[in-house]
Amino acid sequence: MKWIFKTVFLCLALTVFITAGLMTTAMAEPPAGGQATAQAAESPKPSRYLVATYFHNTFRCPTCKTIEAFSAETINSHFAEQLKNGSLVWRAVNVDEPGNAHYVQDYQLYTKHLILSEVRDGKETRWKDLKEIWTTVRNREKFDQYVVSEITDWLKEP
Repeated sequence: MKWIFKTVFLCLALTVFITAGLMTTAMAEPPAGGQATAQAAESPKPSRYLVATYFHNTFRCPTCKTIEAFSAETINSHFAEQLKNGSLVWRAVNVDEPGNAHYVQDYQLYTKHLILSEVRDGKETRWKDLKEIWTTVRNREKFDQYVVSEITDWLKEP
């Protein structure tokens, strides 16, 4: 009987240790593109601008991290001028952080998403879930083409 208590205690201790380790690792990683987010927040915005947001939660798989990194790299490399003049904003948002939970309902989020939205005179007028990030993430060229094409099309509209 004594060995059962030892086994249960060991399993509980191991579970707590692994959970604490995972939480510490997840919280210690800065989001990719964080620097761009800070820069975008400082830029004056025109009356119409686009916002590309990668929504994630605290725990992320390797593919989720790749999608975020690819999104940040693609947007920063192809739209540097738009990021600089404020016509495009790039950001990553953790929906698990206080104050961000409403995004789950606002955009009907159920996993990690790259949402492109248009803001006119301070109000969001439309948005689109760039769902093909999941089917193109294994092909960097297709991923870039897809994201660049979507953003370029939206930027062209008056």
